[in-house]
Formats: sequence, structure tokens, C-alpha cells
Amino acid sequence: MPLLSFQDSLANCRKAVLLVFYTAALFSACTIGLVGKIPSFRTLLLALAIAGAAVSVVFLLRFLRANDEREQRINYQALTFAFTATLIFSLTIGFLQSFGFHHVSWLGIPVLMVVLWSIGLIFHSWRY
Repeated sequence: MPLLSFQDSLANCRKAVLLVFYTAALFSACTIGLVGKIPSFRTLLLALAIAGAAVSVVFLLRFLRANDEREQRINYQALTFAFTATLIFSLTIGFLQSFGFHHVSWLGIPVLMVVLWSIGLIFHSWRY
């Protein structure tokens, strides 16, 4: 098996793992959003959301463990970007709420972190 073919299959596997992660995270976020709108299915929706979150965590860990040193550096920089941006966003929203700004649900924070991590992955992978 040529090296290029192995690298392509590894890249395809990593993309598939990342796609399952994003799909499970989106599913979990959508079911959490539906909990307030359909109170009769609250328990079922919360169970589905927890299951989706667990699947996304498992596939995120699979994605992170399959990284080489360069990809680990990119992930570290992306996570640093996401953490810092989320911290700044949370502090800003908290400050603005003291002046009467609209309350923001805490359930949006994990979604914000995933989005910012994804943006950080794109931004930092362009450098290499």
C-alpha cells in the first residue's frame, strides 16, 4: 500500500469522525432547544440530548487521539482561541446584563465553544 493512499484513507477517516462529532453535537443542541417547546416529551428529549452529547464527546476524543504533533498544535491553538473568545464573550454579556441587557441562556455556551473551536481549526490550519 503506497504511503499516499494510506494518508488519504487516514484523512478520510478523520473527516468522517469529525462529521459524526458535528452531527451528534448539532443533534444534542437541537434536542435541548426542543425541550422548552415540547414539555410533554421533556424526559425523552433530555435523554436524547445526553446521548447525543455522549456520542459527540466519544468522537471528539477519537479525533483528538488520531492527531500527529502538527495537528495537536493546531488543535491546541484552536482550543486556546475558543476558550479565550468564549471567556471574553461571557464576561461582556455578564457586564451588559448588569445594565439590563437581555438574558442569554447558558445552553448556548457549549455551542459557541464548538463554533469558535471550528473557526480556530480553520484559521490555524491555514498557517501550515
